[in-house]
Amino acid sequence: MKAANGCHICLIFSYLIFEINTEILPSEDDLPEVIPVKLTPNGSFLTHNLTSTHEEGSVHYVIPIEDREHFLDLKPSWNFIGPSLIIERRKLNRHTRQKVNSNHLNCHFQGKIKGHDDSYAALSACNGLRGIIKTGSGIYYVEPSTIPTDLTGNDVSGHRHRIFKRSTEMSYLRKKRRRKRRKHPKNCGTKEKKRITRLEWQPSGRIKIQEKINIRKYKEKSTKHRRLKRSVSKPHYVEVLLVADTSMVVFHEEWDLTTYLLTIMNMVSILYMDPSIGNMIHIVVVKIIIIEDQLAEPDLIITSDSDKTLRSFCKWQKKLNPMNDSHPHHHDVAVLVTRKDICSSSSSGCNTLGVAQVGSICSSGDNCNVNEDNGITLAHTIAHELGHNLGMYHDSERSGCGNSHNIQHIMTPSFQADLVGITWSHCSRKDVTNFLDKGLGTCLLDRPEEVVAYGHPELPAGAMYDSSYQCRLQFSVDATECTSEDDICSRLWCYINETCTTKLLPAAPGTSCGKHKWCQNLKCVDIMDPPLPVDGGWGEWGPWSECSRTCGAGVSISERKCDHPVPSGGGNFCLGIRKRYRMCNTEPCSKKAPPFRAVQCALFNNHTYEGKQYDWLPYFEQTEPCRLYCIDKNNTIIMPLGDYAHDGTSCNIGTRDICITGVCQRVGCDWVVGSNATEDNCGVCEGDNSKCNIFNGTYSKQSISSGYREVVVIPSGATNIKISEKGYSENYISISSALHNKFYLNGKRHISLPGEYSIAGSLAMYERTPAERIRIPGPIEEMIVVLLVFLGKTHNPGVDYQYSLFKPESSKEVRYNWSYTDWSQCSATCGGGVQEKIPVCKESIASSGQYILDGISTIVDEFYCEPDQKPTEMVRTCNDWMCQTHWWIGPWQSCPVTCHDKEQPMRKRSIMCVDGQEMALPDNFCDRRTKPVEYGPCETLPVCE
Repeated sequence: MKAANGCHICLIFSYLIFEINTEILPSEDDLPEVIPVKLTPNGSFLTHNLTSTHEEGSVHYVIPIEDREHFLDLKPSWNFIGPSLIIERRKLNRHTRQKVNSNHLNCHFQGKIKGHDDSYAALSACNGLRGIIKTGSGIYYVEPSTIPTDLTGNDVSGHRHRIFKRSTEMSYLRKKRRRKRRKHPKNCGTKEKKRITRLEWQPSGRIKIQEKINIRKYKEKSTKHRRLKRSVSKPHYVEVLLVADTSMVVFHEEWDLTTYLLTIMNMVSILYMDPSIGNMIHIVVVKIIIIEDQLAEPDLIITSDSDKTLRSFCKWQKKLNPMNDSHPHHHDVAVLVTRKDICSSSSSGCNTLGVAQVGSICSSGDNCNVNEDNGITLAHTIAHELGHNLGMYHDSERSGCGNSHNIQHIMTPSFQADLVGITWSHCSRKDVTNFLDKGLGTCLLDRPEEVVAYGHPELPAGAMYDSSYQCRLQFSVDATECTSEDDICSRLWCYINETCTTKLLPAAPGTSCGKHKWCQNLKCVDIMDPPLPVDGGWGEWGPWSECSRTCGAGVSISERKCDHPVPSGGGNFCLGIRKRYRMCNTEPCSKKAPPFRAVQCALFNNHTYEGKQYDWLPYFEQTEPCRLYCIDKNNTIIMPLGDYAHDGTSCNIGTRDICITGVCQRVGCDWVVGSNATEDNCGVCEGDNSKCNIFNGTYSKQSISSGYREVVVIPSGATNIKISEKGYSENYISISSALHNKFYLNGKRHISLPGEYSIAGSLAMYERTPAERIRIPGPIEEMIVVLLVFLGKTHNPGVDYQYSLFKPESSKEVRYNWSYTDWSQCSATCGGGVQEKIPVCKESIASSGQYILDGISTIVDEFYCEPDQKPTEMVRTCNDWMCQTHWWIGPWQSCPVTCHDKEQPMRKRSIMCVDGQEMALPDNFCDRRTKPVEYGPCETLPVCE
């Protein structure tokens, strides 16, 4: 094969045998050492310098393995790791950091042994040769045994390398086949929280104050995020810190551990590229930390208790994470892998594979997970726990996403069978899409600098690690495979302690199962080249859904899918808008109709909670405006009911913003989703306040005793009312009617919870954050009084208030005058008719000394005009020419019966007045005296027998 520079390059291993013994070798047997030689295309010696780059194109090695020469055909591996990735090793009093620079990115090769389709080779030629070669007899490793003294090629003694086999295969035919199954499958230890909130009453002086005491509210931790305008498919990049503890170092040797970790993360990346997830999510490793000595990290406590380990790891990784999201080593999530048998405190036995916090990917201090390494399936454990971090919950029969038809989903809580050919469920797709649409994944939008997709290894894991090595990963160093080629793809059995044992897992994809065959999706199939990647494309927009509300502003949704075509072969998922929205039924509901949140809460009135039934009322939780929180009538419990508030639920007092699929979406005053059109202070859409008068002031008086003190009286019709304390105090803001003995808020010595209230016909928001604040969009329907409730001699930091009123119209003189309508239509088209002009009372408004009259003035009730000045009606004749008309006679219709008794049945015919052109006219245009009869007897009917 021709290289990039037009020359062929061949490398031949001239090997010399050396007798060595070293503790770091995989066995006590003496290992052969070889000195590679780079030759010119004609086979002559060129140099001992082994460094090769992608610019050289394909390279070829001949390497002796077990007295046989193997010819390796290798090609450049362009996709490996990102240039910003660093590998950090931590020992007591010593940390080392290796940065992967650009020189290391173009010296990696992959290929196979010529003539052996089931072989695999992955070698790095950055500084000597290092890598893996898989032959029909096992996996062999190549690595430098010494550091070359000169990398320029002048070292005439050559660069020594050793070649060794990682595990020795034993014939399973000699073993006794006693199979044992695990009684308890491993599962995920992530807990899904209960959503319960309680509140109690506490007296304070003579005033009852409704406070939240010892609340057990299920509430995701507050994460700063941007509100997204619509459901848009964007590329997301999950930047990962990967941490391996000392148990991993002990189990895996230095080179094996690094390669193993990258192999696992490559599989995780592939799982997140599966189109069933419904989003474009890239997994990118930005940093690897290998803890070689646990004493080096005393603050990181890793035990068999998964919950304690998670808490410790989350706290530990937070200190390492650069605050700046654009930092090349800032991570969005930290992943810990350990060989410890972790256990969950909530279940008996150590059946836990991993644990994470739901929806914590962008939450500093909680963005982490813990995973137990049990072999190749570690990739699926990490993918599962990352799914929790991304807001996914467990799949279950209750959620409608249980396993069916032998299809297993990644978010299934228990790993009982195959974890190779699995996909994401529609529940997981919905969870992660909602999570991203809510803006909770904004930390994933920054693309790592020069992100390069992993290309190491390109082959599936089973081609990298044979079945015996997979057994070693699952059990111990002495385990080997004891499954026949017939059933290895469906279940991997391992020989350990003279017994064939299984963990109910199949062999990894790519595991050899026969000549020129490997395992894929639980089946043994022929080895073929992978299909070319096909990027997904958007299909047609679907129909608009039914409006979510019958009044009060609902929403209709149209959706499209990434199915034209569906991405395959590692192709990219579609980017762009996946859902579009339009407002509908925007007319106001009847004033007697209950609020939309109240309707939704009432749907749960017949549900039982802790053995009791409650009547639920709406409770607005400002930090989660699109969650449906409800409070019982006795104000003893607050709960989030359902998944989220229905589409069309108001989520931002004073705006038209509404909830759509659990996300608070901006709606302009023009009723367009995502529009920036806003109302001015007087509620005029896109107004400029030119018609508004804005009133404001501050109440700063102090009091020496408890009681209500008037702050300001706000007139009816006021809009954009804002009342707020200048600082925290022990006082409360109260609002009452100015005309009736009625309090809207904090009245009659009863202090209410913060939340949404109705005040004088307008929704209002009452907040304590910690100073009190009230917002009333208005317009209010009656005059209100704002009061300050003092609890004794308490300090008043000051209460600011503001409201707006329309400017009064300029005074104009109005006159009422009698006038006439236009002539009416003629009563006949010929033969003479009449027309009328009727007197009406009209309103005329003075403008610059002139009065608007007649056509553009307004007709009003006759009450406003002087009755004795009313003119008489005007009448005139019209169309007085002679009509040439006659009566047109139609045929008799059939009789309604076939015989008669005593009374003669009647039949009918049509009679019409027409003109000379047979055009129909009203009957009064013809001489009524000559009009023929329309009804006549049925004369020919016989008498009924």
